[in-house]
Amino acid sequence: MPTFTTTRFGPLTIPDDRVYTMAHGLPGFPGLRQFVLLPNPGGGPFQWLQSVERGDLAFVVCDPCLIDPAYTAEVRKEDLDEIGLANLSEGFVVAILTVPADPKKMTANLLGPIVFSPGTLRARQVVQARPLDLARVAVFGAA
Repeated sequence: MPTFTTTRFGPLTIPDDRVYTMAHGLPGFPGLRQFVLLPNPGGGPFQWLQSVERGDLAFVVCDPCLIDPAYTAEVRKEDLDEIGLANLSEGFVVAILTVPADPKKMTANLLGPIVFSPGTLRARQVVQARPLDLARVAVFGAA
């Protein structure tokens, strides 16, 4: 069980079966491969994607269908195979949120969702072949 200290949550001990490996990491964060999803301490639909390797790095994430109920991630078979999913319904998808000083202007990146495979504890960010405006979708109406 990895034990590490975070800037937001203090010291954490996480069971091995909750740590996801992202073989390709996330753009802009080379070398970081291990992440855990944590519930938001205040409750609600948001979670935290916390780096196990760097305690000061955590992203707010949520189910993209909460922002756009019609949203579906377009994931290639090769990407599913890489994380051990036969189909997307075996896993789950989250979108990374950007939270500015005014949280009412929060946006979601629906262009680059992260797909998780609970069975293999692997995950991958998958860039969609869609319009670029999906990279900053307003969470609370017009941003």
